[in-house]
Amino acid sequence: MDSARVAHQQLIRSSDSLMSSYQFEKALSLLNTMSDTLDVNVLLRIGQCNFRLGLSRGAILPYERVLKLDSTNVTALNQLGQLFARDGDFYKALECYLRLVAMDSSNSYYYKQAASMAVKSDDKLVAAVFYEKALHYNPFDTEASLALGTLLMDLEEFRRVDSLVENGLALDPEYKPLILLKAKSALGQQKYHDVIKIINGLVETTDTLAIHARLLGASYFQLHDYNKVMTCMNFLVNRNYDSDWIYYYLGAATRELGNIPASIIYFRKAIEKSISENTGTYYSQLGRSFEEMKDYQSAIRAYRAAYNNSKEGILLYHLARSYDVYYKDKAQALAYYKKYLESDDTIRLAKEYSRRRVQAIGQ
Repeated sequence: MDSARVAHQQLIRSSDSLMSSYQFEKALSLLNTMSDTLDVNVLLRIGQCNFRLGLSRGAILPYERVLKLDSTNVTALNQLGQLFARDGDFYKALECYLRLVAMDSSNSYYYKQAASMAVKSDDKLVAAVFYEKALHYNPFDTEASLALGTLLMDLEEFRRVDSLVENGLALDPEYKPLILLKAKSALGQQKYHDVIKIINGLVETTDTLAIHARLLGASYFQLHDYNKVMTCMNFLVNRNYDSDWIYYYLGAATRELGNIPASIIYFRKAIEKSISENTGTYYSQLGRSFEEMKDYQSAIRAYRAAYNNSKEGILLYHLARSYDVYYKDKAQALAYYKKYLESDDTIRLAKEYSRRRVQAIGQ
């Protein structure tokens, strides 16, 4: 063996020793003396040092050089997939894992990583297919079960979610993320008592989290237990959560508990915070609170804002009634009743009442 080759191997052994003791800067300095080499082993180590030092570009280049020398190098493809993902280039990352899948079609890890990149590329249907493949080859992967279940929740595939949760919890009964997914699925299926039972079981063994309070609050609301809704939402407010839906629930709960002025304050807060499609709902509930206080002029303003945000037909009915009660001149009320009757809303009692009022006002 010639002396140059011996020296080369000694440098590699020295760099390995430094890397094993996490001295990546020193290892990289040593490896850079051989950076012009076509030796894959050197390039992989340079990439690894840069990767561990957080130098993404410095890691990508040597790994890409490896693939030019060996297009099937598993280490380079896997590391590039992680690096591209770190840089937010999820399509390139997905391409790396698809190449790995093509090389080893029974490797659950590759499918799982491909699925993760597909999620980040906003291709959830493809991601679901890859997670299913990952679970086919490794049914014991509770993380893949959780990820697939979360995707299926978005598609409202509740039976499949429940099946995944059941299988996952059979392997790890204490895996809290899956237990939480079980509660979310129950909420989606309107099984509110189940949600409460599941979450109360969780908080017995862990600190109460914001998601626990939200799921409990939504369930108590549907079960008309408004005092407990207030407890859940105030838990969130006291921990500096400041979302529109929190104030919506507070507004609706306080109104049901008889404190209409407080409900108006909360609904206004929900509207102030809202940047979502729920703004129309918040205005509608504000209008209802004003109506219960017999402040019909304010109710009209709120219902009109609600209709402008959502275009829901039933709001025309509420506008018509408020005009009907507040103004002696029924022309505006009549116009809204007629407009409501022309809408595609299907609430039978509201339609029947509107027809009677159109007939009475028109006489």
